[in-house]
Amino acid sequence: MRSNLQNETRVSFNRFWTPAGLAEVYITITSRDDATFEEALEEIKDSYVSQADDLNLDRNTVQFTRVYLSDTANQYQTLLKSNLYNVLQSGAVSVIEQKPLFGPVSIISYHVKDDTGSLRKYNVITDPESPFQSVLTNMNNYSLLWTANCTGHGSGSQMQTESLFSELSATLQKYRMSLRENMVRTWIYVRDIDNNYKGMVIARRELFTSIGLTNETRYIASTGIEGKAIETGSLVTLDSLSIGNIKEEQIVRMEAPENLSSTIIYGVTFERGLRIRFGDRSHLHISGTASIDNKGNILYPEDIRGQTERTIDNVEALLREHGATLSDMRYIIIYMRNRKHFQFIQDILLSRFPADVPVVPVEGAVCRPGWLIEMEGVAIIEDSTDYLPFF
Repeated sequence: MRSNLQNETRVSFNRFWTPAGLAEVYITITSRDDATFEEALEEIKDSYVSQADDLNLDRNTVQFTRVYLSDTANQYQTLLKSNLYNVLQSGAVSVIEQKPLFGPVSIISYHVKDDTGSLRKYNVITDPESPFQSVLTNMNNYSLLWTANCTGHGSGSQMQTESLFSELSATLQKYRMSLRENMVRTWIYVRDIDNNYKGMVIARRELFTSIGLTNETRYIASTGIEGKAIETGSLVTLDSLSIGNIKEEQIVRMEAPENLSSTIIYGVTFERGLRIRFGDRSHLHISGTASIDNKGNILYPEDIRGQTERTIDNVEALLREHGATLSDMRYIIIYMRNRKHFQFIQDILLSRFPADVPVVPVEGAVCRPGWLIEMEGVAIIEDSTDYLPFF
């Protein structure tokens, strides 16, 4: 996050482990501004392989990677043929057009490492002609199902959302999971979000109501943001995380009512965050969070610095309710409606975010035009419960 031109590929990582459990590692890499697309792919590959080697992470440890491109229509096929894609594809690979603020490519990659060798991963591509992927990792106590690049069919964002959730449900059923019981996190990318977000919201709300995901039970942690899928006709695309063998009591709503209203106030159906409690740790999934108050109003309209401060305040409030801080974040993604605003908030980010927490800034309009910035991420903290450990 430098104020001058970024002239080097930048690599960051953050990890969490317990003495008797798995190590979880997030790696983020941004490319240099003066690199061509092909140069950026090769340099990121070299940096990724070097960092993974330093952390003793082999290919079997990668679970999920998101690749942020500046132009999917012209870059996707080149990415597929690249050495970078080759080293990432043992996990699910999400590809989305959200222009990185530095260079033509950025990535964030999640790894799970087990020294006993008992992780069993199944990479399942549902259709060789489709970018949709699902990757299942079976651990001793739980399984992780990652899906990437799920798109729907039909005219309009509402119909496409209905279609993609139907496909997701069918995929979950193959592994004895369901949206209602196992899905904990979604990332929903909407092309031309100012015009197509409403249709997605309606379809999701109707589906969730029908399966028992309500304000009285719970919703799913989620980010709904501007992004372009690989297929130019896709108005909505979705990535997700579901956890097998999890109990309902392990999934805890994250709320901070003094800072943020419930999402249902303005008709949307997602949680501000979800805490997933295991025997040895908790995962705190922070949904897309913006400058909002406890009545659902946008705070600091047209003021990027004010919105940035309030957004961080809101993330901190969600964490604080569960005994966590920004230092427990394993990564933070920053979405900017106007990339030119980034230069005006770098000092805020540098002063408030811990230096060892990777930050990935990209261009992406938030679901309300008045919101100039949104943030999301994952925190991991130690926990001690009667639930099975994360393994």
